[in-house]
Amino acid sequence: MFEPLLTQPEIITIDKGCRLKVSLHESTADFCLLQVMSGHVGEFIIVSITPNALSIMVRLHPFLSVSVESYSSDVSKAQPVLSRGVGQGWRLFSGLGVSPIMCAQDLKSGVDIMVSFTVEAGFAFEDTSQWQIVPLEKDNRFFHGPKELLVARALVAKEVNYELTSQHLLLEICEVESVRNKLIRFSESSPVCRQPELSDEVTNLEAQLVRKKQWLSSRYHQSVERLNWQTSANYEQKHDLQSRQLEYYRLLSTTAINEMVQQLVKDEE
Repeated sequence: MFEPLLTQPEIITIDKGCRLKVSLHESTADFCLLQVMSGHVGEFIIVSITPNALSIMVRLHPFLSVSVESYSSDVSKAQPVLSRGVGQGWRLFSGLGVSPIMCAQDLKSGVDIMVSFTVEAGFAFEDTSQWQIVPLEKDNRFFHGPKELLVARALVAKEVNYELTSQHLLLEICEVESVRNKLIRFSESSPVCRQPELSDEVTNLEAQLVRKKQWLSSRYHQSVERLNWQTSANYEQKHDLQSRQLEYYRLLSTTAINEMVQQLVKDEE
């Protein structure tokens, strides 16, 4: 797997009787979310602990946000509770063996993490969760992987832009084809052939790249298609816009002005 790209560190301060709520931005598509669910989506490190406040350095995936909410329950009643001191931290992972779709649904409603602190800070999920809190020193998962897979995943998860020009669409098609060719060469190497899971992932990514190229090609052909070779590609759009503008002018003008315009047209004929 690959190392998740997290946002720049942000310091948040938590008062007594508060909790953290990690949630998903509304504009994030499920498809993009599933591409990164295999890695940690957040990193939390204790900066300072005082009798009345707790400071935490937070790094999250760009599609996530964290907020601080008031809460009256006692975190010590929740199990299990992870205790952290200054300089220590933890990462937020999706649960092992849990469907990524179920984890994504949790993020949409918000994952609540209870917080308490005296000498150390305690963290625990409010309810039974599909997610895991893993201490940094016990995080033995590896996320770095072959560059070809990393680039292919990033390209597949790239947000679709419906307003690209013909030139930019052509560049996108070239990029997809280049990444796909590199992925094919990578799939033919012996290490991949000896690992069925990796081979299946490469096949899946290649199929997604093919579908993306087909969609981009369709958009490109639509953008350059001419309905009439005697006119420009966007002639019909311009003509339709001008017709509607003239109709609005006619409706908003007085009867006298409309009659004058009609008379001028007749005189020109």
